[in-house]
Amino acid sequence: MTITTNRAGAFRVAFALIVALSLSVVLAQTSSAQGNSVVSGIVVGVQTDESGNLIQFALSDSSGQVTTFKLSAATKYGLENQAGDRWVSTQGEDASEAARRLRDHRERFAPITVSFENGIASSVVEREEGKLETNLGYLFTVFAITWALFFTYVLYMGRKQRVLQYEIAKLKGIIG
Repeated sequence: MTITTNRAGAFRVAFALIVALSLSVVLAQTSSAQGNSVVSGIVVGVQTDESGNLIQFALSDSSGQVTTFKLSAATKYGLENQAGDRWVSTQGEDASEAARRLRDHRERFAPITVSFENGIASSVVEREEGKLETNLGYLFTVFAITWALFFTYVLYMGRKQRVLQYEIAKLKGIIG
């Protein structure tokens, strides 16, 4: 009986650790999403300086809310053209090409995802690219909880089987 109790105690500790890890991932994901916001939508405006370098741009999300983003030299781009060729650069490297690419997205009504903090865009990517990053923490959490529930079930059934084997042996002893 003490072996069963020790296993049950070890199982409870392992289960508590898995739950704590899952919750910490969810909380970390939520706090990072609050510190670094993400919005997806269609480019509705592009502003450049006299040299043709991108200064800021505006994005309209699915609810019609327009958000204007300023840029820093570290703003990263990962955009595709109509042919599917991917262009990866930063604002500091090629601001005029960034303006051209965003105008192309505006003309094609191609959706993009912008990660930003305090109104300054940190990355501008195709819509599909941004969605994957925000959901990985939740995917891991569901995966961990599913495995925890599976092992809980296996241990529960093993315990029930041991009780039945003990009862069968006891009945055999009475009959025999």
